[in-house]
Amino acid sequence: MKVRADEHVAPKIVQVLRIIALSTGWELTGVREFHAARTLDETWLPRFASEGGKAIITADANMLKRPHLIAAVQQSGVCGIILPSVWAQARRNIQAASLIYFWPEIEATLTTAQAGEFWRVPTTLYAGSLEKLRVNYAAAAQAAQRP
Repeated sequence: MKVRADEHVAPKIVQVLRIIALSTGWELTGVREFHAARTLDETWLPRFASEGGKAIITADANMLKRPHLIAAVQQSGVCGIILPSVWAQARRNIQAASLIYFWPEIEATLTTAQAGEFWRVPTTLYAGSLEKLRVNYAAAAQAAQRP
């Protein structure tokens, strides 16, 4: 399965996950490997999907609150993992530890995921499980059409 981490996930963390956590048949890349820094999600996401990408990982807590981005997610047909805001503020070693710990569950979840489904990683390391998020695609589509 092709998974892409957005620019909120450090390239070194992507590299560490590739080395020690990915199962056979999984491919994890970072958006910075293909696009310049600060490339809009609405730009790289459709291209990733057209290249066979199936899932994204982000620490952008607002990703599923922006109508134009929600529309891009829906049109691309990807599913995803949202990292909690406390993850984004943690030191890199804690970020890496969290993703390494939850990676088996992330893979299992993404394996059965349907297009457009998203889950959030727990805020506490070594506790909890992924939480399925509700995404209101209809409301986002209406909001995206407003000027």
